[in-house]
Amino acid sequence: MKRKPNFPNFPPGAGITEEDCLLTSRDVARLFALNPGTVKAWRSRNKRRDTGPEFIRVGGLRVRYSFRAVREYLAQHTTARRPTAPFYRRTKIEELDAKHPGLRKFVEERQRRRVSNRVIAAEVLERWGETVSGQVLHNFYALRVWPKELREEREG
Repeated sequence: MKRKPNFPNFPPGAGITEEDCLLTSRDVARLFALNPGTVKAWRSRNKRRDTGPEFIRVGGLRVRYSFRAVREYLAQHTTARRPTAPFYRRTKIEELDAKHPGLRKFVEERQRRRVSNRVIAAEVLERWGETVSGQVLHNFYALRVWPKELREEREG
């Protein structure tokens, strides 16, 4: 939109606002930061689907969009971003701990004592009958044990 709409023929009390302004396809394309061809494609699909804002044909050929319709379209098709919460995904060890209480504490204690993952996996299999891979144990250490050790190191 290059210029602000000017309504010289209407008295100031007539109630004409920017909401009543008509926009060209090029104005709408600029507003949405799109190619004007995309807006044109919306018009051709608008009859079949809810694609693009409602438009008006003026004089048979010229196409205009009411500012109000464009704003309504934006409101209907805008999704607010949810506040990002720290993503917490349970590790395989934590899932197994729900099934076999004490497994997590056992693995964490062994990893803190720097026992090899192969030995820990063998002990878990022997004690709880669950198979855990070296990768599962590494992920648990990298995501849960190591950050805890760093925190404790900084604090004390």
